[in-house]
Amino acid sequence: MKYNGVIERKLALLDDQVQKLRKHTKNLSFEEFRDDWVIRSMSERALQVAVEIMIDIAERIIALKKAGPVSGASETMNMLNTLGIISSAEPYRSMVRFRNLIVHEYEQINPEVMYSLISSRLDDFARFRDELDRTFGSKLL
Repeated sequence: MKYNGVIERKLALLDDQVQKLRKHTKNLSFEEFRDDWVIRSMSERALQVAVEIMIDIAERIIALKKAGPVSGASETMNMLNTLGIISSAEPYRSMVRFRNLIVHEYEQINPEVMYSLISSRLDDFARFRDELDRTFGSKLL
């Protein structure tokens, strides 16, 4: 897929974040995850950055399509859906809500929820990239 350079760099950074998160949490039990402050903190930050990258990409696409501005980060996912770029705003809006939780309610992050996301939802980031690939194919943004 051909993207402009900014989107290409952001997608590469997104892939890198998810890859590193997988590497550092691979084969960890919930108890190991829960009890390791460093791993939990790194995971929170990596998830926050990964979602921020998705939001940045969405905002850039919306600007290039002259379809904005939108009122907030969750709304960027709705707009990508409206534009036919992604098939559904969920699960991406859920990811944005989780990012908001990390940023604004950081003292209440439930380790079980984080562990569940890391164990079973990291593929949602690849799905986001795949949806962009299917939509834009070889067209340059």
